Amino acid sequence: MILVVGGTGRLGNHIVRALRDQGRDVRALVRKGSEYFWLNDTGTNYFFGDLRDPQSLHRALRDCDTVISSAAVRVEQTDNNHKTLAQGHESLWEAAKARGVTRAMFVSCTGVGAAGDVPAFSSKRASEEALVNSGIPYTIFRPGLFSANFADLLRRADHNGSVFLPGRADARVAPVHPRDVADIIASAVASGQGANEVIELAGPDLMTVEQAWKIACEEAGVSADYWKMPPSTLKLAAVALRPLVRRWANHFQALSVNFGQDQAGDGTAAAARFGVALTPFRTAVKAAWLERHPGEDPVAREEKVVHRQFVATIYEPGTIKFDALPDGPPPRQD
Repeated sequence: MILVVGGTGRLGNHIVRALRDQGRDVRALVRKGSEYFWLNDTGTNYFFGDLRDPQSLHRALRDCDTVISSAAVRVEQTDNNHKTLAQGHESLWEAAKARGVTRAMFVSCTGVGAAGDVPAFSSKRASEEALVNSGIPYTIFRPGLFSANFADLLRRADHNGSVFLPGRADARVAPVHPRDVADIIASAVASGQGANEVIELAGPDLMTVEQAWKIACEEAGVSADYWKMPPSTLKLAAVALRPLVRRWANHFQALSVNFGQDQAGDGTAAAARFGVALTPFRTAVKAAWLERHPGEDPVAREEKVVHRQFVATIYEPGTIKFDALPDGPPPRQD
């Protein structure tokens, strides 16, 4: 059994699907109230727990030989932030060792080594160090920017008519499709390769941030108008916001790294090693633009889901299609 932590996320749902495509038994750790309905068609088992609850982690790992975490915090909250995420991963590795887990995999990021004291990256660095020090055979994956990051910018530009392009327009990046990262992870599980390694991952096309933005706009048919917000401005905004809204200060700091530093890694070698054909950026960003996360579709959320009020699914996962799901309770009004 493989426990996947973060399986409801942008990358995690691809990891779950890639493992299920191999016919593996997967258990997804999900928080009560989370929107996990997009995994209903995979046949994945659910265990309701939380990285902030060590006892739930110990229980979730029962009979598991492998644990994979792609958990991340996109929007910080008072009780769910980069600090609690790092603490949660430390608890996860401790529970995994106590349960006799024989392999742990963690999805970090490229900027973790050079970002300095930026919470989004220092959190992942602490999680990496805790895993290495745990003594469990590990594999750490460090992908760069995802193609979906540019799709996020496209949606803002489509809604507002223009968008601010964070970081440096001339920073070199090689955006990678989340599905490719998931396929590499699943291949590493199957082959046993990558034990006690840190593996850098990137897409096949190296370009500047500005070039990537223009390609994304071409594929989506969206205006390429943008205004610059260089790293220096992002850092000033972070300093100004920190006393008022810490989460936005941290967010701007992360943007200054993600879009402001060169991420010129060569992803082809790692992809070839694990037998994965990388998706060209044009194809990947168009897919990210068109294939929106089901959680972003209000129709799907209200008509095709087991609603978030349910503590557990009321049918056996994998046996009922979306259009045959039973009606849930009325939509929440809060």
